[in-house]
Amino acid sequence: MNRFVEGFVNIFDGLFNRIQQFTGVTGMAYVFLTPNMLVFSIFVLFPMLFNFVYTFTGSDKLFLNQRPFVGAANLERLFDCDDFLRPATCDEDLFAAAVLNTASFVVTQVAVMIGVSLLTAVVLNGRIRARGFFRSVFFYPVLLSPIVVALIWRWMLQENGLFNAVIVGLGGEKLRFLTDRNWARFWVVMVSVWSLMGFYTLILLAGLQAIPADLYEAAAIDGASSWRAFRSITLPLLAPTMLVVIVLSTIRAVQIFDVVFAFTGGGPGSATLYIVHYIYNNGFASPFREFGLAAATSLVMAAVLIVLTVIQIRVQGTGLEDEEEGKAKGLPLPGGAGLRAGLARTLGPLLALLQAVVDALGNGLGWLFSTARRRSFFTYGYLLLGVIVMFGPVLWLVMSSFKSSGDIKRFPPRFLPYHQELVAVEGYDEPLPLYNVTLEDGGLAQLVQKRRVGLEAQMIDPADPDAGVIKVKLGDRQPVESIRFSFDNYTRGVESFNFWRYLYNSVVVTASATILTLFVNSMAAFALSKYRFRGRGVIFMLIISTLMVPLSVILVPAFLLITALGWNNQLIGIIIPTIGTPTGVFLLRQYMLTIPDELLDS
Repeated sequence: MNRFVEGFVNIFDGLFNRIQQFTGVTGMAYVFLTPNMLVFSIFVLFPMLFNFVYTFTGSDKLFLNQRPFVGAANLERLFDCDDFLRPATCDEDLFAAAVLNTASFVVTQVAVMIGVSLLTAVVLNGRIRARGFFRSVFFYPVLLSPIVVALIWRWMLQENGLFNAVIVGLGGEKLRFLTDRNWARFWVVMVSVWSLMGFYTLILLAGLQAIPADLYEAAAIDGASSWRAFRSITLPLLAPTMLVVIVLSTIRAVQIFDVVFAFTGGGPGSATLYIVHYIYNNGFASPFREFGLAAATSLVMAAVLIVLTVIQIRVQGTGLEDEEEGKAKGLPLPGGAGLRAGLARTLGPLLALLQAVVDALGNGLGWLFSTARRRSFFTYGYLLLGVIVMFGPVLWLVMSSFKSSGDIKRFPPRFLPYHQELVAVEGYDEPLPLYNVTLEDGGLAQLVQKRRVGLEAQMIDPADPDAGVIKVKLGDRQPVESIRFSFDNYTRGVESFNFWRYLYNSVVVTASATILTLFVNSMAAFALSKYRFRGRGVIFMLIISTLMVPLSVILVPAFLLITALGWNNQLIGIIIPTIGTPTGVFLLRQYMLTIPDELLDS
């Protein structure tokens, strides 16, 4: 594998050396940027501008030349409200509800995500056994498809699901997790945190491991407690990494759609209807196809997000000019001086609040960490709980996949797959189900069921089928079952649709998009982090300003563009538009800034 990568790099190394002979060192920056900016301009910037025009048109026609100009009518519909905080007073009440739901979700989910991810990263950063195993347990849900995640949790939270079985077993009553508005909102937050926290934990863990160990050793010599070291050393030095987590988690929270779409469908009512889902409903799910209203909503959303992103960049600085100044003075700049300086302003209140929470926890739970034995007890207790919470839902799904349809619907459900025993009876073409039957005289017998009529079952003795039919009440029979793993569900799943073709499509799209994305975005990130050229700051701000804009904002014009290119219903129409991602450039640039220029010069 290493030889393949080395050979791949050598091929392009020779190519880029020849190009540099014509363009010069500074010109190579534009060469590195061109592929990303080309895809970015065609499939992000152009659709955003096209979407702006769409906002001022009406009709349910798709193409622009068929749509009449309606001015600002679509925008007026969105904001025609007596009181925006009361959606019922708005002309587009679902828009107001979606905005309020999204704001509430973003604040709640990001706060929970950061807290849980930070705690998990700190625990995993300690000296623990089987560290690789525990890291994999917390990270693997990130690899699951959002639809799979939604189905797993929907299956467990249904009326006859695992959670209600536990509650009933403890003497409680069934809860309406998916049909109660408050419970639905709660579980949407929890499910999204469960599925994504591994990614942010990994980022925070990398930040923790970058903190020099001698700082903690010096603090221990000075008599500082673990809580004090965490407050005074870990939190301040982890601030740049926390900024990345805050930005990325906020982006994902604003863009949430697929998990909620499959999990609650936006319900009950509009309790879990979020802004991206609202755009989708108007542009694609509505029978009237209100593309203009969807475009107007996308425009408002994009405008707000871009303004917030630009303000954030202006507050913290792009770090471009400060990096040059710092390098001239020989200062180490792991995250960019402008970035670090901006963190003190941007994250100051958050860090102060977080430090206050840490101090309060230290005062209340300090005894739990006062000795190594107690810290170890907490650490492995938390890890064990993590294994149950993170791995349990998927294990339940896997075990359910081996169950029969009758066993899946059973309440309370059972962990292991049980299958009813079938007995071949002379004179019958198909095997009949076997039951333990309580007879009228109180005796027990094993009989097979011939048929069910109303509240009675007609049974026969498999050893003597000619003895006649024995009528038994349904409550007097119990199925004879045994633990058996059946692969019938897998067989029927593969045979019921074109599974292998769909798998092929997924593999091709995933592999192609990953390779091209890394290649294109890494070149752009390298140019923005290691080259000094005219327009660098403008290009970086242009890319970052669209970082938080979700796909739904450009969905309609991007679909029209892909159709015009003849890529509709082709894999290339999925692969190419996704390779010039602002998120990829942002993450890779932040990492490349930590690479000393001396290594490149040597």
